[in-house]
Amino acid sequence: MTYSFLSRPVLLALFTGLWASHHCMAEDKLVPEEGFISLFDGETMKGWRPHLGVPKAHIGGKWEVRDGLLIGDQDENQGGGFLITDGQYENFILRFDLYQDYPTDTGIFVRMQEDGKSHQITFDNRPEGQIGSIYLPWTQSRVLANPEGYQFFKQGAWNQVEIRVEGEPSHIQLFINGEKVTDFQHTEATTKGVGTKGYIGLQVHPKTPGIVHWKAGNTIRYRNIRIKPL
Repeated sequence: MTYSFLSRPVLLALFTGLWASHHCMAEDKLVPEEGFISLFDGETMKGWRPHLGVPKAHIGGKWEVRDGLLIGDQDENQGGGFLITDGQYENFILRFDLYQDYPTDTGIFVRMQEDGKSHQITFDNRPEGQIGSIYLPWTQSRVLANPEGYQFFKQGAWNQVEIRVEGEPSHIQLFINGEKVTDFQHTEATTKGVGTKGYIGLQVHPKTPGIVHWKAGNTIRYRNIRIKPL
């Protein structure tokens, strides 16, 4: 009788691949958190829809649910766009897990209006990108730079994210893996043009000449999305 044995490097490679596969899929359901409401059921995109009121260049991208994850990617034309909640929110705590390939470019858009005006908390995981800056599209542009935000963000791993939005002018805070990354108090001038209540939006950034936003085959993955209105 002949026996075959796998070498140690092969066994290690197989184990590593299985570990990575498991950790890129959805976790078991979270322990209930007081006051939090789930925004993603892990099976469908119920409660979410494309935002069709923004400029045409930002209507596109691909979203799907697979293995319990909400997955975003550029479309076949390298187009991108927004997926927004059905409901609107004013003051809240938003929590979710995020896994981003490099390079990809996304962001969380809060108090998002019908025309797209909003507060973006950036997750520009790309060359010259920033994690945790505040950008107001189609109004004030960047009102807070955060070049140090990258040090809190894990590459090739899940990141636990919490965003707090309170008051008007709004006070926006971002926590990544339990560390405070952003703490920004708007003024009337910096928040001008954005409503006090709106949708929550997720983004796939479209191709832009001269900027590496995305790489073919890369995706962004969300899970455990939940919110606590304040």
